[in-house]
Amino acid sequence: MYVSLQLLQTTLGAGTFSSAYIFAAELVGPKYRVVASATSTSMFAVGQVVLGGVAWLVQPWRYMILVLHIPCFLIISYYWILSESIRWLLSKQKYVEARQVLEKIARVNKKEISEKSMEGLLTPPPSATTSDNLKESKPGLVSSLFKSRILLRRVCTTPIWWITTTFVYYGLSINSTSLSDTMYLNYILTCAIEIPGFYTAVFILDRIGRKPTLCGGFLFSAACNIAFVFIPSDLTVFRMIVYLAGKFGISLVFTSLYLFTSELYPTEFRHSLLAFSSMIGRIGSITAPLTPVLMDYWHGIPSMMFGGMAILSGLLVLTQPETLGTKMPDTLAEAEAIGRS
Repeated sequence: MYVSLQLLQTTLGAGTFSSAYIFAAELVGPKYRVVASATSTSMFAVGQVVLGGVAWLVQPWRYMILVLHIPCFLIISYYWILSESIRWLLSKQKYVEARQVLEKIARVNKKEISEKSMEGLLTPPPSATTSDNLKESKPGLVSSLFKSRILLRRVCTTPIWWITTTFVYYGLSINSTSLSDTMYLNYILTCAIEIPGFYTAVFILDRIGRKPTLCGGFLFSAACNIAFVFIPSDLTVFRMIVYLAGKFGISLVFTSLYLFTSELYPTEFRHSLLAFSSMIGRIGSITAPLTPVLMDYWHGIPSMMFGGMAILSGLLVLTQPETLGTKMPDTLAEAEAIGRS
C-alpha cells in the first residue's frame, strides 16, 4: 500500500514544481524574469533544507511524513487566491477572463490601463488567424531533426548536459550523509549551498555569457569532486568545504541549463525538445541513488564518476554557440543561424 501511494503521489505531483516555475515566470515582466526564475529555483533548495530539519527533529518516519504532507492541503486554497496566467488565457483566446485579470492586477497595484493598451494586449496578431492554415505545410519535429544537422547535434548534446547535472546534483545530496557523523546537518548544508549558486547564475549569466557560465560551473564542480577523493578523512572541515563547493558549482549549472537549452531551440519545437532533454536527464537522477554502494569497492568511485561526467559535459558546452544578446529563435532557420555572425 505504501509503495502504491508513493507511486500515485509521484505520478500526480511530478509536474507541480515545473508548473509553479512557469506560473511564477509568467507573472512578472522581462526585467524581473531572471530574478523570479532564480527565486523559484531556490525554493526547491529551501524545501530540501526544511525536509532535512523535519527529518532531524521529527521521528520516527511516519510522523515525519505527516508533518511534511498535512500542510500541503493549504495549497488547495491557491485555486481561489491566485489568478490564472494571462499568457495562458491569451493563448487559449479567453479574452474576457484575461481582461478581468488585467483589471484586477491594475487595481491591486493602483495603476490604470488605458483602453488602447487593453485592446492592444487582447487583440490577437494577424498572423494568429492564418497560423492554422500554415501548420499543415510545416515539417514535423522528427523530419526537421534529420534535415538539420545543426539541430540534430544539439538534440544529441543537450540531454547529456541534463543527465550529468541531475546525476551530480542528486548524487552529491545523497552521498553527503556520509561526510560526518551528523548526517542530517550534512544534508542540510549540502542543500543550503544551492541557494547562493542559483543567485550567482543571475549575476553572471548576462555578464560573461551562457557558455562560460555553464562550462565553468561543470569544470569547477568536476575539480572539487576529484580533489575531494584525495583529501584525508581526518580533515573533516576541509573535506566539507570542498564538497560544498562542488555542489555550489553544479547548482550554478542547474539554473543556467534551463535558459541555455531554451535559447538553442526554435519556438515551434522549444517545448518538446526542452521536455525531451529534461526527460532523458532523469537517467541521472535514477542512477544517482546507486552510487553510495560503489564506495564498498573504493571510496572515491562516486566522486570520480561525478567529476568525469562534469568534465565531459563542460567540454560539450564548447561545441554549441553563445546565445548571450541574441534574439530567442522563432524558426528553425533562426536557430541554425545562432553563432554564425
